[in-house]
Amino acid sequence: MGQVYRATDTTLGRDVAIKLLLPDITPGSEQFQRFEQEARAAGALNHPNILAIYDVGTHEGLSYVVSELLEGETLRDRIRGGTIPVKKTLDYALQIARGLAAAHAKGIVHRDLKPENVFLTKDGHVKILDFGLAKLTNPLADFQQDLEAETVRVKTRAGAIMGTVGYMSPEQVKGEAVDYRSDIFSFGVVFYEMLTGKRAFRGESPIEIMSAILSKEPPEPAEAERAIAPGFERIVRHCLEKRAENRFQSTRDLAFDLESLAGTVTTSGATLTTRPVAKAPWAKPVANRIWVTAAIALTLIALAAAYFLGKSGVRQGDPPSYHQLTFRRGTIYSARFAADGDTVLFSATWNGNPLDIYEMRSGTPDSKAFGLTDAHMLAVSSTSEMAVLLNSQHLYHSVRRGTLARMPLGGGAARELLEDVQEADWGPDGSLAVVRFSQDRNKLEYPIGKVLYETDGYISNPRVSPEGNAVAFLDHPVPGDDRGSVMLVDSNGQKKKLTGDWAGEDGLAWSPAGNEVWFTATKSGEAQALYAVTLAGKERVVARAPISLHLQDISREGKVLLTGENQSTPISCLVPDETKERDLSWLNSVRINDLSSDGKTFIFTHFGQSSGTNYHVYLRRTDGTSAIQLGDGFGGSFSPDSRWVSSIRSSPAEILLLPTGAGQEKRLDPSGIEQFGYSTSWLSDGKSIVFNGKEPGRLYRTYLQNVDGGPPRPVTPEGVTGTLVSPDGQFLLARDLEEKQAIAIYPLKGGEPRQIPGLEDEDRVIRWGPDGQTLYVYRPRERPLKLFKLNIATGQKELGKEIVPADLAGIRGPINVLITPDGRGYIYAFTRSLTDLYLVTGLN
Repeated sequence: MGQVYRATDTTLGRDVAIKLLLPDITPGSEQFQRFEQEARAAGALNHPNILAIYDVGTHEGLSYVVSELLEGETLRDRIRGGTIPVKKTLDYALQIARGLAAAHAKGIVHRDLKPENVFLTKDGHVKILDFGLAKLTNPLADFQQDLEAETVRVKTRAGAIMGTVGYMSPEQVKGEAVDYRSDIFSFGVVFYEMLTGKRAFRGESPIEIMSAILSKEPPEPAEAERAIAPGFERIVRHCLEKRAENRFQSTRDLAFDLESLAGTVTTSGATLTTRPVAKAPWAKPVANRIWVTAAIALTLIALAAAYFLGKSGVRQGDPPSYHQLTFRRGTIYSARFAADGDTVLFSATWNGNPLDIYEMRSGTPDSKAFGLTDAHMLAVSSTSEMAVLLNSQHLYHSVRRGTLARMPLGGGAARELLEDVQEADWGPDGSLAVVRFSQDRNKLEYPIGKVLYETDGYISNPRVSPEGNAVAFLDHPVPGDDRGSVMLVDSNGQKKKLTGDWAGEDGLAWSPAGNEVWFTATKSGEAQALYAVTLAGKERVVARAPISLHLQDISREGKVLLTGENQSTPISCLVPDETKERDLSWLNSVRINDLSSDGKTFIFTHFGQSSGTNYHVYLRRTDGTSAIQLGDGFGGSFSPDSRWVSSIRSSPAEILLLPTGAGQEKRLDPSGIEQFGYSTSWLSDGKSIVFNGKEPGRLYRTYLQNVDGGPPRPVTPEGVTGTLVSPDGQFLLARDLEEKQAIAIYPLKGGEPRQIPGLEDEDRVIRWGPDGQTLYVYRPRERPLKLFKLNIATGQKELGKEIVPADLAGIRGPINVLITPDGRGYIYAFTRSLTDLYLVTGLN
């Protein structure tokens, strides 16, 4: 079908693989559809155990997929090389299960899991390949005798057969519909082969192998070169049940059982079992099962104890100690140890009061405020000097922006250094590493003035290494989106990506020895946990908890500062002609996107736990009925007839139109746009939308695109973005990001922008009034919120409504408000982050 090239990404300085589809494979053909299917399936996934897709598109008529470049061997090659140690077998199996679980959570079934599609990298990572794409297409009658590589693949329909001989599930062999439990069966076949070195189902021909899958059990493990412990047998047997309903009903349950087994394997590879070398078959007679069941029950009790005692990554008998330091309701944005290792400094907002910096001794519950309103502590030097942000404003997540200043701990005035700074950290020599915005780019400088790294997204949590020769940080490719990876850049600007991509990440620090970078991050569907990665890219879990953890600092003695967070998104609505607000809260970590003109329905995006890499768009009525998931992406706005909702998907980057009723989603051709902003709006004719995006090598700008097809057309200069369109579809509200000018009115058909009198930088525009001559505006950080109607000709403001949330504690960032065109109904939402600070010892 194509060719694969090794290439170099000159922007990020990394080697990649580029898969090119042969030019004679035309769009619409089955092979082309399979190529697109692979790109869509793999591109929708973000997991360390799945091949990462960086880009997909066309160039000069050639379709391509850019992925990470892997070095190592396939699992097939490893099996051919001889028996795999038990410990390594379990490690591989667990990584495969975790990768499958991530795919299944996104509704993607692999359908062709086999040793050829499992890659083992040189650093011990497992990568699952070829999602949704089989290698060959032959009818059943044309099977050859290369049973290792032959793949049957025809169009998916009732009675069709799809899969690889020897690794199909019974339902695949029978041509029935398959779900994730089919992958679990195939996993069992692969796991059996790793354990025994033999095929689970054998025969002289493909037909005989298929017959064995349907009617026979795998050969007894006595045929293997080593004994197989009962725990392994149980898992394989449970995976290989002929009926799907009798197998593991969740890949996460399968992974959990494998994790439990991991605690019974010694470093030498032996298992902690006294079972004699067995000749018992996989399917044992009923009379022999009583003692086996009892033994398994005792084993599981021991496994559960080992699992929960060892889950944090510490030795049994030496559990970590968690000591809570704060007890007030509010949000902690940052915390650091002072040079003595006992004094703790942190930035917090308590009970809705302004942000301040606090100091406390780790052994006492009392803290002292510095009395610096809206001051944010960034770092503490070895000479007891703080780097702080003055007049800071919250941007997103834990990121703020303000004026960088240095301030002695012992007292004295702060000395201002630099404006528009987000983050900073001290180097061992007293110099500062800073992150700041410049010309619509987020830049990491160390020392100040020397740019080591820059991005169109944003950089967070920069930490200088103990030797001062490198900076580790979290790299987020999309502004405001906390997904990303851990990066390292040395003093010469040489960059290295230490981890794969995470669904969310926030918090980073160096280990005391400088040989690891610790960070807190999450994969799709789980709370943020504490991880460590070596400078060679080897990852491990340090600690998990039922709530999201955020790493703040590690002392030279190995003590750890963590915050534990409970996050929610309260949503309140006032329906037109009513006087009392309704509570419409739904899920956590959501963003309201649009409110219908009659105030009866609204759109919101869920980007919290279980939302997946591309997030989920929901529709909900304001009468309180349940929300309906429309599809993937970040929600935009209703079409004028309310039949469609625009949505931005990040991976791959594209615009989707999601039906609010019956119908199929539509995908708009990205046509050279490499990255999209999250905001979209429809024009009043329902035929076009506007969106923010950027082409390679260019700045963000606003584009107009017909929803029936055709390439997008830029309507603003580079660096000018906005998506609020006037009711007549003639004008656009947009802001010049580089020059920080106030929002101006841009004619969509071209022409000079017009400034709006009375509109100030702190004002946020909610929408146009129905007459096209007024705007609804408010200041999202003021309490109470005051909603004004602004006349765009005179600049006169008329107060409309006031909004006061009942509970101000833990409100992080601005309050987002949507309003109906007539101003009678509204909906608002905000993030409530309630955090506690913990001092942790014993983590290793």
